[in-house]
Amino acid sequence: MKADSSTVRVINQRSILKTIYENDGISKADLATKLRLSKPSVSRNVYELIEIGIVKEQGEGESTKSGGRKPTRLCFNKDYQYIVSVDISMKYPICAVGDLKGNLLKLSKVNISRSAQAEQKRQTIYEELNKLLVELSIPSEKLGLIVISQPGQIGADNEVIYIDSLHHPWTEIGLKEHLQESFNTPVLRRNEVQMAALGEMTMGDAKQYYSLIYVACGIGLGSSIIYKGELFQGENYGAGELGAFLMTDGRRLGQVVSMDGLLEHISGICNKVMDFEEVVEKSLADDALVNKGLKDIGHILGQRIYNCCIMMGIPTVIFGGDYLKLGPAFIEGIEETMNQSFFPTKLTIQKSSLHEAAGIYGTFVIAKDTILNNMIV
Repeated sequence: MKADSSTVRVINQRSILKTIYENDGISKADLATKLRLSKPSVSRNVYELIEIGIVKEQGEGESTKSGGRKPTRLCFNKDYQYIVSVDISMKYPICAVGDLKGNLLKLSKVNISRSAQAEQKRQTIYEELNKLLVELSIPSEKLGLIVISQPGQIGADNEVIYIDSLHHPWTEIGLKEHLQESFNTPVLRRNEVQMAALGEMTMGDAKQYYSLIYVACGIGLGSSIIYKGELFQGENYGAGELGAFLMTDGRRLGQVVSMDGLLEHISGICNKVMDFEEVVEKSLADDALVNKGLKDIGHILGQRIYNCCIMMGIPTVIFGGDYLKLGPAFIEGIEETMNQSFFPTKLTIQKSSLHEAAGIYGTFVIAKDTILNNMIV
């Protein structure tokens, strides 16, 4: 079936824009060669993209060997619109603003308790985002998209499939609706661990890997899979969720490994109730009992990570979340289990290079793709 002219235009313009994005400063002639399009077609479509404002002409390139007029360089306009991101998966929400090239322009934490009223939480996050925009001199009409990175299974149509009640203090406050109305800007929700995996793959040290498993520990336990360069979500959008794995005693792995389970185990060993900050402090001070507890939980998590790596044939694990603040004992516990591998390829685990910003960078990837796809229709 032959595509109509409108469909061809959309396909060509998206291909041209993607190529300019990846090859800033490219000429129309090089675009035509690279995409195997006619020069008139490239010129016509580039003109429309310039009219929209997403592409800019910027200076002249080098002449060909035969001489002649110097070609005009085409550049992607990263400031055409901006992206706002909110990550509500950590102990304190993180607010950020980025451009369409995925550059992080400003980031801040919102110091507000999980026990605060929903209205106070919504308003505080809004005020923090507005403050960042004012500091960057970005008017609200330049916002292209807001993305909320949060725990839970989120479907393709932005609908929530499932969220553990553990996360309700942040996920059930009406934040999406409040931000959409306050900024008059569309809002997407995405799973925070999937966003962190994307962030590591595109902006972190994990760029070198084609496939990886990302694991984050904190208030909850989450994981996500990048397989052959693509985010693998499965049919239920929750593929790889370690926290849902069943233990032999009937509990879910998340109940054992996440913060409440970890603190309960360590408090039992030390015969003293401790909060997470105290555990972090003692682990860094090489407290023997605390580090034994961390290794115990690390061993349990390591077994399940090992099984996922073997099942998927993925040897690389990136570890992130609040547990990055702990001393080395926890990851050592994971490694001790993973190193027992009978797999011919060595399994490795490394800390997130982007730390708390991993999910933010992932939302920038999703937002950019969404904005550009919606622009060309």
